[in-house]
Amino acid sequence: MSRLARTLCLLSGVLLSLASQAHELKTVTLRFDEFAQGVTDATLRVPQMGEETPHSVVPQFDDRCEIQGLADTRRDSGTIERRWRLNCQSGLANTRIQLHGLDPRMPEALVIANFASGAQETLAMDRHDPVRRLGNGEHHADQSLSRYVLIGISHILLGPDHLLFVFGLMLIIAAQRRGAATLIAAITAFTLAHSLTLALALFGVWGLPPKPVEILIAGSILLLAYELLTHDPAQPSISFRQPWRVAFGFGLLHGFGFAGALSEVGLPAESKAWALLYFNLGVEIGQLAFVLVLWQCMKRFRWGNTHPFSPGAAIALGGIACYWLLDRTSDWLITHYQYLSLGGLQ
Repeated sequence: MSRLARTLCLLSGVLLSLASQAHELKTVTLRFDEFAQGVTDATLRVPQMGEETPHSVVPQFDDRCEIQGLADTRRDSGTIERRWRLNCQSGLANTRIQLHGLDPRMPEALVIANFASGAQETLAMDRHDPVRRLGNGEHHADQSLSRYVLIGISHILLGPDHLLFVFGLMLIIAAQRRGAATLIAAITAFTLAHSLTLALALFGVWGLPPKPVEILIAGSILLLAYELLTHDPAQPSISFRQPWRVAFGFGLLHGFGFAGALSEVGLPAESKAWALLYFNLGVEIGQLAFVLVLWQCMKRFRWGNTHPFSPGAAIALGGIACYWLLDRTSDWLITHYQYLSLGGLQ
């Protein structure tokens, strides 16, 4: 087996190992809404991944915040929501928050505090540092917004479906023995497209349901694999002739996928545009790092110089995409069946 083949097999193995975790970014959110005299509603939203119970992630509130009554627990197709009424002596400001139960599947949490003064604060925590202290509740620029950069990086690196689409684009470009200029054009088109639909969705201009979007994203990867396997150099398809057009078209779809993940995290109302900018910057940092590393590996092993295409890479790509397509479609159908069996909106 050649060095190139071994490298592709290793890469395929890594991607296959990610397949079982190939969901959008799962981020826990804890929101505080403070009213007069320290009365506060605390709402915890935990994304479901199949086996979570309402107690998978548990908040520990500050000692001076007394819980009033029992928690109200609700479920929908993708989230477990728990709500508490708190009575915080001296108000919500400067209280300590800790989350128990964050794990590698849900490594991050976002804490959003809406103070009675009208100020809003956004804090991020992860499983290695699950403790935060809220500020004094005064109006000020929220420096913690920069943490959305890390959320964006985590999303692109922990969401391998987006990376697999980029990988498929790179295989098409390399199979045509194109240079870095074509790669830059395709990646730039993908970035512009998903940035556009991400903004449109999060600002409420236009959006799509997340489940069908996830299914179509898997389909876009499967289509690239099919293009690679059926490629005829004498009659190249548009994917090979103008890969930037395909990148832009499917980038619009992937932007709705980013929006679905980020909407679960939430954006601070007063700084939505800045938070979106930081998140998008993080996505691009993660994507650029992936592209640079993989492109250098292709150059190192002379991809495209000795043989324009390896069917094994496309088969692995298509196999993973097919698994996601079937898995996500069945999950969507089961969810709708359960919804209809319960009487819809009754």
